Amino acid sequence: MFVCCVPRNSAEFSRVLTVEQSLFGRFTIPPDIAGQFFGSRPEIYQAVFGPKNTLAAYSSIYPLQPRWAEAFIAGDITEPELKPSMLLERQESLENSTLYIGSLVVSDRYDPVTKSALLASLIAWRAKQLATASVECFSVIMTPVTEHGERLVRHCGARLLNAGSRRKDGCSVYGRKITRGYHTQVVAAVERLLNGSIVEMKYNFWSRESWPAVGPDFGEAMPVSVPALS
Repeated sequence: MFVCCVPRNSAEFSRVLTVEQSLFGRFTIPPDIAGQFFGSRPEIYQAVFGPKNTLAAYSSIYPLQPRWAEAFIAGDITEPELKPSMLLERQESLENSTLYIGSLVVSDRYDPVTKSALLASLIAWRAKQLATASVECFSVIMTPVTEHGERLVRHCGARLLNAGSRRKDGCSVYGRKITRGYHTQVVAAVERLLNGSIVEMKYNFWSRESWPAVGPDFGEAMPVSVPALS
């Protein structure tokens, strides 16, 4: 059985961070800054954990303030330069906001049916998170650096917003607007994949009504300490 949820403590988050660094290296947020994100906004990250708490899949999404979203698309800033201060505050509405999809990763060690269920659980979890926030329309942006990322761009119908040759990290940025209609279609598709699934959905994110003033305690003291990675 798999469980899809926000990493529940720093040990689980460290598993996400280790894989993230090994896959994307210089293109991703440095470990110390990632620890700050998790310490203050753990719901940015979600993961699917399998038997013996192995990491099977994960994603990260950053709700950017408008000026930083524009700067990111223009290439003036890149993912490794993102800071917690560049995000929308929890109390701010996500309506018509820009969400940067930092990662959407499913392990290659599973068969195609299992991988489909894992991917569907990531999408369904995020859909529930956004539905809880009553978001009708928003935009997503992404910078694919792998073949899997390129497939995601094609599959979701994202368009090129800025070529890598004009951005200082050399990565092209793509985006698309997500309307309620499109959101409903996606949810219907992934729910069919999750029917009788082996993934338990644990929606341990904070609703707007229950957001705490400080980072939540998932069983270990905040702020989160993450290990140095070579």
